[in-house]
Amino acid sequence: MTVKYNLYVFIVFISILFASCIGRIVYEEKLAPGYELSANDDISGMSIYANDGQYQIGVINATVFSVGFNQDFIIAKQHPFVGNTINKSITNYYIMPIKDKVNVSPDENKIGPLSQEMFLIKRKELEIPDNLDFSITIEKLE
Repeated sequence: MTVKYNLYVFIVFISILFASCIGRIVYEEKLAPGYELSANDDISGMSIYANDGQYQIGVINATVFSVGFNQDFIIAKQHPFVGNTINKSITNYYIMPIKDKVNVSPDENKIGPLSQEMFLIKRKELEIPDNLDFSITIEKLE
């Protein structure tokens, strides 16, 4: 009986250990097909991920706080995460053309970081419609 009890305790311990290594999703929202806005463990880790059918690829790192999308583009606003702090005094803008297949290299899937001025110029160059706006905003991160 002692061997069975020790095996039981060992299995419970290993299960708890593995479960604690898996991050819990605190926010997840599907964007355009194959893309999602999500954060694991803490809302400050809000990022945009792409799924190419085989891998989940981080495209825009923390802290994404506002997003808009249609069938052709995802636009996003992000405050950079510096050390352990979100730097809310800086806002980076990104454009993600989503017509093409997701590239395994994250930098190939986005245009940015851009200033607001450069974002507006690039938006016109790419003929992104005016009705594509930032429709999802996480106020706590803004």
